[in-house]
Amino acid sequence: MSKLKDDFLLVATIDFGTAFSGYAFSTKEDFKANPLQIHSNTWIRGTLMSLKTSTCIMFDKDKKFYKFGFEAEDAYSELAEDDNHKDYYYFRRFKMELFNRLKLKRRFMLDDVMGKKMPAIDVFSACIKHLKDHLLDQVRKPIPDARENDIRWVLTVPAIWNDVAKQFMREAAEKAGMTDENLLIALEPEAASLCCRHLPMSALKGSQTFMPFQPNTKYLVFDAGDRRYC
Repeated sequence: MSKLKDDFLLVATIDFGTAFSGYAFSTKEDFKANPLQIHSNTWIRGTLMSLKTSTCIMFDKDKKFYKFGFEAEDAYSELAEDDNHKDYYYFRRFKMELFNRLKLKRRFMLDDVMGKKMPAIDVFSACIKHLKDHLLDQVRKPIPDARENDIRWVLTVPAIWNDVAKQFMREAAEKAGMTDENLLIALEPEAASLCCRHLPMSALKGSQTFMPFQPNTKYLVFDAGDRRYC
């Protein structure tokens, strides 16, 4: 792995989840002023507003990217109602295949909901690319001149994954356009723990003022993610 560059303008994190995915970003200046000054996207589906969208992806009959997230779910459901979905590739809840395969081969195939196969690296990288491009559109609203090379990319992965699975995610991210010198793979519980250091968690005695954890404070991070793996 090449040395990470440190002349970046902002940090952008993609949380590729089993059931839901999303992203957030913060500039260097925002972090210095307030570590909790974090920007994220609100995904809308009818009356639902969420900081994450579903981890579902859809490809057309030529295996070209078609839809992601809530849009993929809705599009596939509409096609299925008229029995017009069979030429499409639709993947959901596939992330943990990287954990289930103890002897993971980098070029393994994924089965979609109908049993049709696609290279796993293509499915994962298409998801990451969509989230990356969506994030860039949001970043360029306040920072029009922002370039991909100005961003320190962080991709979170479960702590239970082995090195081969982590390397697979790195290669998928690079295939999605993230250069190795700008990419950091972070463990999900460690990222959560770092966030807890800045969150207002404890109350001062005799006061309603909440403060971040003080030095030497002990705390427990519990990842209540997809219940199938808890």
